[in-house]
Amino acid sequence: MAGGETVKQLKLVWEAVMVRMSMGENPEHNARQKDFFDLVEEARREWQSAMDYFNHVVDPDLVDHAIHAMEAAERKYTFLLKKARQEGYRLPVRIDALREGG
Repeated sequence: MAGGETVKQLKLVWEAVMVRMSMGENPEHNARQKDFFDLVEEARREWQSAMDYFNHVVDPDLVDHAIHAMEAAERKYTFLLKKARQEGYRLPVRIDALREGG
């Protein structure tokens, strides 16, 4: 998948997950949910950082490294989004997080 297309698709998935998971539950579940949200948000930032690195790398010897880092971060992020959907987590909507990717 091309980088821009991937970003758009992940934003759509993220929005769908956020809308579906916006209702509150009991405090214990909310604490686990917040921890999971933190993991998802960290993975999103790692993926964004890897894409930025790829877009700015100038040394030909580092291009392969940048590609592998970007693909690994993307897989981690999409895995966590899928896991969130499967687990039924209700993560807070973060509009600024959705806008950061472009």
